[in-house]
Amino acid sequence: MIKNLIVYIIFTVTVFSQNLPVTEDSSYSNTRRIISVAGVSAVYISGLIDAYHMWWKNEQRPFHFYKPKYQWCSDPATLGIDKAGHFYTSYFLYRIQKNIFLWGGYDNNFSTKLSAALSGSFAVLIEVGDAFSDYGFDYQDLVFNLGGVGYGLLQDEYPFFRNFNIKWSFFPSRIKSFPPSFSEHYSGHIYWITIDIHNLFKESFGKYFPPYIQPAIGFSISEANPAKREWVFGLDFNLKAIFGNTNTDWDYLTNSIDLIHLPAPGIKFTNKEKHYSSFFLLN
Repeated sequence: MIKNLIVYIIFTVTVFSQNLPVTEDSSYSNTRRIISVAGVSAVYISGLIDAYHMWWKNEQRPFHFYKPKYQWCSDPATLGIDKAGHFYTSYFLYRIQKNIFLWGGYDNNFSTKLSAALSGSFAVLIEVGDAFSDYGFDYQDLVFNLGGVGYGLLQDEYPFFRNFNIKWSFFPSRIKSFPPSFSEHYSGHIYWITIDIHNLFKESFGKYFPPYIQPAIGFSISEANPAKREWVFGLDFNLKAIFGNTNTDWDYLTNSIDLIHLPAPGIKFTNKEKHYSSFFLLN
């Protein structure tokens, strides 16, 4: 059942992409276009195959919904960090795939629509696959996934939102195996919102603020049991301002790397009965 579903959705997305109006930049070679489509397709399909073997293969059961024991983002084991991960993952996929299609020579309209379709359908398929396994279809996860795609589209449509970017960093305190399992080290994740002060307030005090550095607010959880929410206030390097506008290819690469929050000074506050804060550099 799950195998057939994977094939069906891949077929549906393929047909959808073929019906999109395509405008290509004649200055780009066909090789680039082939590489961009083949590369994204390979990652998409391999991701589904990996999910099948990792989560679904030996746990098949009739379609069912996951029944959460707690309200939104209140599970004491994760405290919403998993939902932030779902949001960021789809946002990341949308941005990366769009950059790849643009690099391949496809126009902005085609790249936007196909990237949104692929990112959204991937999230839907993961939840449908879960629905036929012991996990169950989790509508809350899907809402956050689609929210990540939606925010990427919102940024593309309204330049104001480009002043607020989503980034991620991962630095677990203990690594039991390599490569580390992201789902087993929730405390190592920090999801950031960065604020481009220089551009946001460029008509006033923003012009005195350096464009290469921007403040960032991060969300994480502690390693303690039960976990506690942690808030991080730090700095972020605006790679687009540092390396951007050199040439188009370099901009696509810079925009992709800029989805990751690089190590920078910050201060972390942990929600405990007794207030706790700490300075750290690797975040």
